[in-house]
Amino acid sequence: MKKKESAANVLYETAFAEYGSALEMLAACKQAIKVREVLGFFEHARDEYIHTKKFLSILKKQGKNLSNIIARKYKFVHIGALKKGYVSEKGYLIETKKMKDFVAYIYTNELIAEDEFSKILKYFEDDKESTDTIHSIMKDELRHHGMARKYFLKYYPFIQPYQLMIYKYREYLHNKGRKFYFKNFQILEKLFTPIYFSISFLVSLPLRLLNQREFSRINKNLMDISSKSLL
Repeated sequence: MKKKESAANVLYETAFAEYGSALEMLAACKQAIKVREVLGFFEHARDEYIHTKKFLSILKKQGKNLSNIIARKYKFVHIGALKKGYVSEKGYLIETKKMKDFVAYIYTNELIAEDEFSKILKYFEDDKESTDTIHSIMKDELRHHGMARKYFLKYYPFIQPYQLMIYKYREYLHNKGRKFYFKNFQILEKLFTPIYFSISFLVSLPLRLLNQREFSRINKNLMDISSKSLL
């Protein structure tokens, strides 16, 4: 059961990552001027939306093996992409990065995504349908990486391989840092939740001593009530 819940969590986070990428590519599509760039970003956004749908489909199937209480935690709500940091509150990447840096971001993250998906496969060794679906997504990620590489060679031929390597490791560390932050957040949530409940309980004790009948508005003329009243 623990492995099934772990698989559900991985699918849940990956679906948000793909959805965030779809939003980023759609924003880039709207910002692009050249027709080929518009089409390229649009196709990329479409692929990411499809990937999101596929991962949610696998998650739905996985959720049938979990209790209702646990499965409820993995309900996909779109605003989660912002809350979880898959889309920045400061704006879309195309708005905050130069085109060169934005394409480098795509170039490196598609490789990182393909590598991450290969790790997801271990959860579905006995599920051929899910495995085939993830393999098809991995092929798309490599295709996106190839498109970004082709763009680099055409418009930024002076970029050296070591510079792309720096981009890659920077994004890799950023990705690891986000995961580290999320795991620590989960630990702190488990640690402080009992404390929050205890404080709430203690605060509620003196409130029980209040005469709640004073708060009743039935048969009372609200215009006659003092402006200093809690009512």
